[in-house]
Order: sequence, then structure tokens, then C-alpha cells
Amino acid sequence: MQQCIDDLDNLSFTTTSTTVPETKRSTSSSSEASNLVPRDPCWHAIRRASALTLEDLRFIHRLGSGDIGSVYLVEVKGGSSGCVLAAKVMDKKELMSRKKESRARIEREILESLDHPFLPTLYATLDCPRWSCLLTEFCPGGDLHVLRQRQPDRRFHEAAV
Repeated sequence: MQQCIDDLDNLSFTTTSTTVPETKRSTSSSSEASNLVPRDPCWHAIRRASALTLEDLRFIHRLGSGDIGSVYLVEVKGGSSGCVLAAKVMDKKELMSRKKESRARIEREILESLDHPFLPTLYATLDCPRWSCLLTEFCPGGDLHVLRQRQPDRRFHEAAV
């Protein structure tokens, strides 16, 4: 097997594969336990890939970046479901050097334990020696925090909520 991807730029932005060995997969326990929306095409696409890895994803384009990672619009390869997901990809070496591992772990634990309409659904987590990835529901329309900052008094009016 090849070494884990050394540079995020090497991830596939077409239909070609990238091999990622020793990838761990876990799905959100609270969402699976409650059997949320069985008609959700993303759950079907995730479950169809028995051992989901980064090579099973087609990276469409970068949506943005933040303090601990970059978010990409991705789809599961081989599926005709039209399921697009957001993949938050974090470089483990970078997290360690900046002492941000606990922040990434807490974000993952929160998304795994909560099932709330104001939080994106966590479909799966992928880990390899270099990268950690959260596969979540894609929420189009931009960054909610930026939208809130643009509101009068930096708050949403009750009617908007």
C-alpha cells in the first residue's frame, strides 16, 4: 500500500483514486441509533461503501477553511444518488504543532453525540496517519456565523429564527 497522502493538494478533484491505508471509519452513533430519515440518500451512499476511505470520495471543490481545517464539497464515488457532503479535513501534524487536537476531538464528540436540527448531521469520520476527516451534511447558503455577524446587533431577529 502507498503512504498516506502527504499534501492535501494531492487529493482527488476528479474521478481518479487516491489510496489511503489504515483508515478508520466510524459513523455517528446517535444518528444511527435513532435511524434518522431512512430515505436520506447520503446515509444510503455511506452505508453502501462498507469500508469508506478518502479514496471513495470525489473532491469537487474547496468551500472554505478555518482555524483547524479546510472544508470541501465531496460526493461518494460510484453512487448515482447525487449525495454531496461536506468534508472537514484536518492535518493531524498541524493540529499537534498548534496544540489544537483537543478542539478537533471535542468538535467530533459533539457532532457524534448530538442530533439537533441546527447542527449538521455527522455521517462518518475517517482517520489515517496524516488526516482526520469529518463527513457531514452539506448546508448550502454560506457560513451561519458570517451571516449572524452581518445582522443588526449581530443577532438574528426572533422572526428570522
